[in-house]
Amino acid sequence: MVDDEEPVEGTEDVMNDLWLKQNYLELIQDYPNLWIAVLNQKVVASGIGKRQVESEARTLAGDKEFSLYFIEPSDIMP
Repeated sequence: MVDDEEPVEGTEDVMNDLWLKQNYLELIQDYPNLWIAVLNQKVVASGIGKRQVESEARTLAGDKEFSLYFIEPSDIMP
């Protein structure tokens, strides 16, 4: 019996992850210390509270898959 299987990421989530990696420096500048919701490789909601951002994104996304990320502040900021 195997209970420790990890959930499989959907295609949209994988695409959002790739987009996040490619745009992370810009995101650090625009959304430091904030939660963001990404839908179709675009930020659709942001804020300090994960639940609030998730709720906004769910309203905008409907039944589409979106991803949530926390953007850490960086020491490389000017």
